[in-house]
Amino acid sequence: MSQATAGSIAASAPSDLRGLAAEVRAAGGRGTPVEVRGSGAWWTDAPQGVTLLSAAGLDTISDFNPADLVVTAGAGTRLDRLAACLTAKGAWLPLDPPGPPSRTVGGVLASGAGGPLAAHYGPARDHVLGLVVVAGDGTVVRLGGRVVKNVAGFDLAKLVIGGFGALGVIAEVHLRLRARPGADRTEMWTGSRAWAVRTSAAALAAGATPAALEILSPDLAAELGWGGGDGWVLAARAVGAGAGVAEELELIAKAAGSHSVLTAEGDDSWTVWRRVVGRWPVVLRIGAEPGSWADATALAERHVGRLLGASVTAPRGTVRVGAERCSPEVIGQLRTEAAGRNWPVTLERADAATRAAAGIYGALSPSVARLTRELKATLDPAGILAAPLLA
Repeated sequence: MSQATAGSIAASAPSDLRGLAAEVRAAGGRGTPVEVRGSGAWWTDAPQGVTLLSAAGLDTISDFNPADLVVTAGAGTRLDRLAACLTAKGAWLPLDPPGPPSRTVGGVLASGAGGPLAAHYGPARDHVLGLVVVAGDGTVVRLGGRVVKNVAGFDLAKLVIGGFGALGVIAEVHLRLRARPGADRTEMWTGSRAWAVRTSAAALAAGATPAALEILSPDLAAELGWGGGDGWVLAARAVGAGAGVAEELELIAKAAGSHSVLTAEGDDSWTVWRRVVGRWPVVLRIGAEPGSWADATALAERHVGRLLGASVTAPRGTVRVGAERCSPEVIGQLRTEAAGRNWPVTLERADAATRAAAGIYGALSPSVARLTRELKATLDPAGILAAPLLA
C-alpha cells in the first residue's frame, strides 16, 4: 500500500500496466481524484481527498541492447538502478534532475525536470522516443516508438512530459541513450554576477559547447563547497575523449580570464548539486533567454526575498531558484511581471496547498491555455487526474 498524506487516500501500488489502468479506471468510476507518485521523493504530500496511486511497482528495465543505445523502462524504475544497469554496458542517460537518486523515471518525466546537462543534451523530453500512457478513463495510449525514426504521435508525448500527470499517467518509456564518455571533467571559476554574465556570453560566442555550463549563486556555491568564496560560480563540465575535454575547458578558461578555483573528475560534484537543490522546499523554474538570466534571478529575488539559491543553465537561460516558502500571491506577482518578458514560471515543487492555489504553470497565453484544456478534456474527460496545472 502507498502512504497517504494530508488527508489523501491510500491506494494499492499496481505491478504492471494492466493493473495501473484498472486502478485509474476504478478511480474514474468512483469519481475520486488521483495523483500518481513514483518514489514520493519530490512531491511528498497530496491534497485532502485525493487518492495517491503509486507507480513504484512498475520497476522494469527491458529491451536494452547497448548497440542500439535505446532502453525501455517502467515508470517506477529508480534513476540510480537504471544508471547502474546502463553503466555496466557502457551506456549513459544524460538526465540529471534535482533530487535524490531514488527519483523514478516516470516522476522525472512527469515533472519535465532536467538539470545542468540540459545545456547540451536538452530537457527531459529530448531523451524520450516514445511513451505508454494511461488516460484518465483507463485507456492505454501508445505514443511514439522505440526507434529514432519512428516519431508518429510524438508531439502529444512531448505535452505529456512535463504535464505532472494531469494529462495522463506515464507507465513506460522508451529512452534514447548515449555512449558513456571516456573522460568527464568539471572546472569552476568565481566572480561577480556581472562577470558571470560576461564570461558565459563570451564562452558561448566563442563556440563552447560543454555538457554543462551552470552558474550558481554565492549561497548555493558555498553550500556545495564550490569555490569557497562569496562570488558567483561558473561551472563547466566537459565529457568525451580526453583531448576534446581539455580543449573545451580551455576555451571557457580563456573567456573566464582567471585560473579555475576547483577541478573535479566524474559526476560526484554534480550528484551533490542534485541532492542540495533537491532539498529546497519550494522550487521555481523561470524560462528566460540565455542573455537575460541575471535579470530573471534579480526578478526572483525582488519578489520572493531571500533565496536558498539560484542555479542557471546558461546556454538555455533556464533559471531555477529555491526558497523555504513562497505564498501563492507572491508566485502570482512574480509570474505577472515575468509574463511581460514572455518568461514562463513553473512551480516545480511546493506543498500541496501552494500547488493548488498557485497552479503549476500559472496563467498561460490564451492559445496555450485553450490547447491545454482541450487536451485535458480529451485525455481526462472525467477530470480525475488531479495535478493542478492552472490556478
